[in-house]
Amino acid sequence: MEKSGFLGRIDQFLIRLSTREKWMLGGGGFIASFLIIFFFLVDPTLERMKQLDSLIPRKERDLSELIDLKQSFQGVSKEIDAIVHALPEESSFSALSFLEEHAAKNRIKGNIAFIRPLAAQEHLSRYREVPVEVKVEKVRLSEIIPFLAALENSKNRLRIKRLSMKTRFSNPDLMDVTFLVLSYEKVAS
Repeated sequence: MEKSGFLGRIDQFLIRLSTREKWMLGGGGFIASFLIIFFFLVDPTLERMKQLDSLIPRKERDLSELIDLKQSFQGVSKEIDAIVHALPEESSFSALSFLEEHAAKNRIKGNIAFIRPLAAQEHLSRYREVPVEVKVEKVRLSEIIPFLAALENSKNRLRIKRLSMKTRFSNPDLMDVTFLVLSYEKVAS
């Protein structure tokens, strides 16, 4: 059976070659196949392995940072849970009455221009921030400092979020003080 076409021409070409030429052609084909396999399969695989090996220390550092962050988050979460657990129940504490009571104790109740409750903000359905804005007029620094300290140091977890003090133009010894007090309460579950 005779081969025709391309395979026939290859057969004819190989028949005309001497043994030495056939060995050279086979060796060249082997070397060419080896180089093709090396440059297209082996070398890219080795390069990728080097890249991945160089990433290992960085990924280990990232993992240790992630573990540290997780532990930190868990610690903060436990602290928040403890604080939320210690908060008073809804409506058991009134920041307005507390502010008026301490203003009377510090003899600045007559200087209060307004005590205005603002809209409460709920956080994660666990606790609520209840802001109250207060403006005190014509007060001396020596009178307002004990009042603010009493608010910050109260057992009711009050926090002064924003504070603005301005001296009066007519009498620089007196000032107007505006601040925002936050109180916290549990949300009924």
